[in-house]
Amino acid sequence: MKHVEHWGMPLVMAIVLLIGCQKSEKVALENRAAATTVSAVVTPVSSECSTPYKIVLESVTKVGDNWEWVWSVQNPNPGKGSNGTVQDLSHWVIRLGQCATMADVVGGATSPDGVTWTPFTPTYETDNAILNFCSFDTDPVLKFDLGTTGGAKSYYKLIISKNLGVDLNGLAFYKSGNVTRCGETCFPGLGCPEPEGEGCSFSQGYWFAKPNVVWPGTVTVGGHTYTQAEGMAIFASSNAGGIGTAKKVFLQVATIKLSGASVLGGATVWPYVTIGNNWLSTLPKLTPSNVKNFNNTAGAAEAKAAADAISTWIEGHHCD
Repeated sequence: MKHVEHWGMPLVMAIVLLIGCQKSEKVALENRAAATTVSAVVTPVSSECSTPYKIVLESVTKVGDNWEWVWSVQNPNPGKGSNGTVQDLSHWVIRLGQCATMADVVGGATSPDGVTWTPFTPTYETDNAILNFCSFDTDPVLKFDLGTTGGAKSYYKLIISKNLGVDLNGLAFYKSGNVTRCGETCFPGLGCPEPEGEGCSFSQGYWFAKPNVVWPGTVTVGGHTYTQAEGMAIFASSNAGGIGTAKKVFLQVATIKLSGASVLGGATVWPYVTIGNNWLSTLPKLTPSNVKNFNNTAGAAEAKAAADAISTWIEGHHCD
């Protein structure tokens, strides 16, 4: 895959999803009663996937009988296209991939802020704007007719009628201004159905104790977002008098979430992750100074048992 147009100082995308053990290229789905959600995924590092825009798969959420896919696009270097800057995105288009068809696409919407959405009826046809402006044919594509403004994210939603995995090499095209022009890139797109099975997880020690390990990004646990530094500080907090329930639950839930794609969507560990995550959502954001304060709160015993179950699962499904 290559760029059709060249631009100065290409920004190579960073991957936010770690593909553990190389056993799956699918994002693990968290099974919940009301919704199923994936973690944020960015196009992987590759010279063939370089693009001036940061394309993020923000979430895949089960709503009723359908799945809502939400992406964001951001211009990390907004400007006029000179000296390493990039002009605003005009719009972008995607291919559906091998396992999805337009019959699976229920609807779409775009949003400048991720809050206020404008619905549209998706179609699948050649993008004449790119054809006329940049003189190349995209072949049939689905168009998101919303660009970016400055460095702000814009958001894009598709409603899909079947459960699909994530294809990190989905094909997309973008159109910008007279300097940045047009290009071809890969993005976290619609893949094939999730494989059955458990998958595997890296250990707590891998994420919190192994030297030189870098997290794939922040981790959201109990509705609170933690940086690697914050998570490591909780891990390093004193265990005098016994490890606190909140710390134990946090570390186990975070371990599964950080392991990302390697823990498959149908894995039996997810209900325990949900129990722990739901209990932590009733607490304030954890810090080394407050992590021992919640041993006797409502639901603590159930959450502690869930953490033990997560630990047992990891021991039996550890990534080599």
